[in-house]
Amino acid sequence: MNMKHGLYLFMFLLCGTGLQAQDRVVEQPAFDAWSSTTLEIDKIALSDTATVFYIDAYFRPKYWIQVVKETTLRADGKTYPIKTGDGITLSKKFWMPESGEASFRLIFPPLPKGTKTVDFIEGDEEGAFKIWGIHLDGSPANSSLAGKKNPKEDPVLEKPEFKNGLGILKGHIAGYKPEMGLKGRAWVSNILTGSNDEYDITVQSDGNFKLEIPLYYLTSLNITSGFINGQIYLKPGETTSVEINFPEICRAQSKKQKDKPSLGEKYYFTGAMAALNNEACNSSLRFVSLTPKTQEEYMQMFSDISSMNADQFKAYWMDRYQKEKAALDSHTELSDAYRTLLQNSLKKDLAEQLLGITGMTEYAYRTANQIPRDSVIPKDKKVIPGIGYYDFLPELVCNDTYLLYDGSFTYLISYIQYANFTGEERTDKDNIPDNTAELAKLMGTDKGTLFDLLAAQRLSKPIKEFHPLSDEQIAQAGKISPVFQEAFVLMNNKVKQTIEENKKKSGYTVNRVNIADIPAEELFNAITTPYRGKVVFVDFWATWCGPCKAAMKQSEPVKKDFAGKEIVFLYLAGENSPKGTWEQMIPDIKGEHYRMTDAQWDFICKKFGVNGVPSYMIIAKDGTPTHFQVGFMGAEKMKEMLNKELEK
Repeated sequence: MNMKHGLYLFMFLLCGTGLQAQDRVVEQPAFDAWSSTTLEIDKIALSDTATVFYIDAYFRPKYWIQVVKETTLRADGKTYPIKTGDGITLSKKFWMPESGEASFRLIFPPLPKGTKTVDFIEGDEEGAFKIWGIHLDGSPANSSLAGKKNPKEDPVLEKPEFKNGLGILKGHIAGYKPEMGLKGRAWVSNILTGSNDEYDITVQSDGNFKLEIPLYYLTSLNITSGFINGQIYLKPGETTSVEINFPEICRAQSKKQKDKPSLGEKYYFTGAMAALNNEACNSSLRFVSLTPKTQEEYMQMFSDISSMNADQFKAYWMDRYQKEKAALDSHTELSDAYRTLLQNSLKKDLAEQLLGITGMTEYAYRTANQIPRDSVIPKDKKVIPGIGYYDFLPELVCNDTYLLYDGSFTYLISYIQYANFTGEERTDKDNIPDNTAELAKLMGTDKGTLFDLLAAQRLSKPIKEFHPLSDEQIAQAGKISPVFQEAFVLMNNKVKQTIEENKKKSGYTVNRVNIADIPAEELFNAITTPYRGKVVFVDFWATWCGPCKAAMKQSEPVKKDFAGKEIVFLYLAGENSPKGTWEQMIPDIKGEHYRMTDAQWDFICKKFGVNGVPSYMIIAKDGTPTHFQVGFMGAEKMKEMLNKELEK
C-alpha cells in the first residue's frame, strides 16, 4: 500500500466510524458476565455517529476465531446491528498469530445518550461470544453478593465410610439471566466399576440447579462449566448448597478487570462439607499435579524419558514430586485438612506416573524416534521393571481411606489392577492375570480398603460389558461390604432393564456387510459401496470415549433434521470397544454400525489419519471423501457441511 492510498483509507475510516464527532471514550469498561475469555474490550468510543468497540483477542496461536455479521448490541430493549469490522472481516475466519494475541475494532450504530449498560451478543447459537452488562458509565460490575464473606472456619476431615445414599448439590448463580443459557457437565468416578458416571447440569431460568448423585462414600464431584470448574466434596445422604458469584468469577478471569476491586468471594457453600468446599473452591491453589502444563512441556517430557531405564524414570518423577511438594508447602495459608488432601493428590499422581512406566516410555520412544504405532519397537527398548521397582507403593498407596476424598482415586485402582509386577513381557493383552498375590507381598498385607476396591472392580467387569452378575457373584460382593452388595444389586438390575429395553428399539443396523473375512485394505470400500448415491457421515468412535458420546448427543437434532433425506450416518468402532457394551449402546445411536477387528481398525485409522476419537469423515454421493477432522465440528457446522454435500 503506498502512502497516498494509506492516507485515503485512514480518512475513510476516520469519517466512517464517526471519530471526528467523538463524545467520550470508556476505558476498559467493567462488565457483569461473559461466555468466553477470548474477546476483551479495551475501550469503547461513543459518538453521535457510531459506537466503536476496541477489541483485544486472546486465543491459541494459529487457530481461528470468528465474529459473525449477525453480531448486535442490545440496550434498553433495543437492538443495534454491527456495521463493519476494522482489522477483521465479519463472518470470516480470523487466524490468530504466533503470539496468540490480536486487536481489531467492531463498529456499531450510535447508542442513545444516557445508555448505562449494553450487552454484546455475537450470535444466538451455542459458543457465540457474549458479554453482558457492559458498564458505559464507569461504574463497577454488579453483584448481589458483593462484599459477602464466608465464615472463618477451618475444615475438619471426616473419615470416609462406605454408605449408600444420594449426595445432593443445590446451586444458585447470582446475576443469572435466562439468555445466558449456562450449562455444564458433572461426573463422579465410580470406584466400584472404575468408570465415570456422568450428569448434565441444567440451569433453570431463575439461576437454580440441582444434582442428585448416587454415592457409596464421601468423595468429590468433578464439574466442568462456565460457573464451576473443579471438585466439590459431597456426602451420601446429605445436601450441599452453593451460591455462585458469577460476576466475580468473570472479573477474575479477565485480563483487564482482574486487578480491579473484588466483588466478593466466588463461592459460598452451606450444608454438608461447607468449610472444605469454601476453602477448596475459593483457594488460589485449586489443583496440584506432576504432569506438564503446556504442550511444549509435554513434548520436552517425552524427549526426556524416551531413553530412560527404570531407575532413571523413577528418579525423574520423584524429583518432579519433590519440587511440587515444596511449592505446596510454601502455601502457608492452607488449612491442615485441605493441605492433606492436596498432598494425597500429589502422592496419587506420583503413583500413577510410576505405575505407567512401560506404556509411557514406549510412547516417548516412539515419539522421539518418529516410529508409527503399528511398527514394532526393539525388545531392548521396552522398559518392564521387576517387582523391586514397585517398592514405592506402601508409602504412596497406604490403604488409606482418606484417599477416597479424591474422586480420581479410582484411576489409581485401575492402574494397580493392571500393573505388571512380574517383570515378564505380556503377550496376551486381553487376559490380564490377577496380581493380588504380588501386590500383597509389596504391601505386606492382603487386607484393607485397597484390596476391597480391587476385588470390587474385578467383580464389576461383567456389568461394564452388559453381562448381568450371577447370584453367586452378588454374594461375593456382600462378603466385601454390604454397601457394595447393595450397589451391585442396583447396577445389575439397571443392566437387565437396559437389555430388555434395547430389544424393543429400532432405527439402527448392525453389520449390513459381513466384515469378518474382508481384508483390511478392502474393508472401507466394502462398507461404503452400498451407500453410493447418498452422502455418508462417518463417525469413528469408541464406547469408552466421553467426547464421542457428548458429540453424539449434540448431533442428534441434526440427524433428525435430515431424516428421510439421501444421507447415511455410519458409525465405526474397533475391538477396544467391548462387544457387550457396544451392542447395548448402539440401539440409542440411530444409523449404520460396524465393529472392526484390531487389524481392520488400525489399517483404516492409519489410512485416513485417525489419531484419536471422535474423528469424522464426510463422503460425497460418488464415494469420494470430501472432509476429515479429529474432534467434533459442532452441530451447526455439521448441518452446514451436510447440506452443502446434499446440494451438489
